[in-house]
Amino acid sequence: MHLLDPHAAPLTAAQARHALHGAPDGTHLLGAIGFTPQDPAAFHLAHSTPPTPTAAPSTSAAPTGILHAASRPAPDAFEANVARAAATIARGELHKVVLGRTLDLHLHAAPDPSAVTARLAQGAPDAFVFSVPLGDGAQLVGASPERLLSKRGAQLRLRPLAGTRARHADPAEDLRRAHDLLHSAKDRHEHALMIAAIRETLAPLCRELTVPDAPRLVQTPGLWHLGTSIHATLRDPDLHVLDLVSAVHPTPAVCGVPAPAARDLIGTLEGPRGFFAGAVGWCDARGDGEWAVTIRCARLCGPHAHLFAGAGIVAGSDPARERAETAAKFGTMLRALGVSPLDLEGAL
Repeated sequence: MHLLDPHAAPLTAAQARHALHGAPDGTHLLGAIGFTPQDPAAFHLAHSTPPTPTAAPSTSAAPTGILHAASRPAPDAFEANVARAAATIARGELHKVVLGRTLDLHLHAAPDPSAVTARLAQGAPDAFVFSVPLGDGAQLVGASPERLLSKRGAQLRLRPLAGTRARHADPAEDLRRAHDLLHSAKDRHEHALMIAAIRETLAPLCRELTVPDAPRLVQTPGLWHLGTSIHATLRDPDLHVLDLVSAVHPTPAVCGVPAPAARDLIGTLEGPRGFFAGAVGWCDARGDGEWAVTIRCARLCGPHAHLFAGAGIVAGSDPARERAETAAKFGTMLRALGVSPLDLEGAL
């Protein structure tokens, strides 16, 4: 996504859609919405072609000094949350819930959001790279591997992800982990719950809906995922992409099944998520556009960086393993910031 003026005041969703009507050709609406309708949103008008990832420099981030690091909840408290969620699932009150945590960093110097975004594009060239001014001096930056949906006329494309393994530097071990993920009953179950919920949401809106029978491996520089590419033809080609986003978001990939019970438990254990696990993207005056899930992201404000990561909890989830998964997911932003995980052992 193109970088916007970091000092620009964001619009609300209603203001932005109103401003887009009658705007010059080539005007696009770019922005982010929160995890729930009660969470914040930030939209901006851009007079350009549809956004693309920023070109990246050839150098990696210089090592960044850390004054303080802490996670919310703390690692042991997050594991306790996972155990509580697993017990709730065992009682039949839930099938799945996604629990998140925040890594708060106080750095020696304020990172440059444009440089961070460029390194994200370099490190994850297939990701949806974004940088959105939030209007309070902060910037939401990230490199999402998960396309929530893209719409072109009546054609709709989605690639939801659920099921994760950290990658390994040794090729043989890396391949073993990918094979383990692809054949994991726990991860396949988690993925199937998500696909069933998305299918149920989309079916009334589509005259054709193609969903593969099984997920495929999706690789990023640091992680393996299970992903399913969904193709659909809308009954109404004039349906606005933001209305489609509202229909499918949040998916079970970042919330849970059933969604109301999952949202309640997330609110109890985490509090408001804000932009984390929301949606980020763009649309044009025709109502077409592309949106991604707001993951592998951080809120940058001066020398402070707040990183976000989550893990899907289902029956049989192991608290220590789920904590390790969130630690691996922090890696995308840590690398872009030049922070070594070795300096964060107690916080991860």
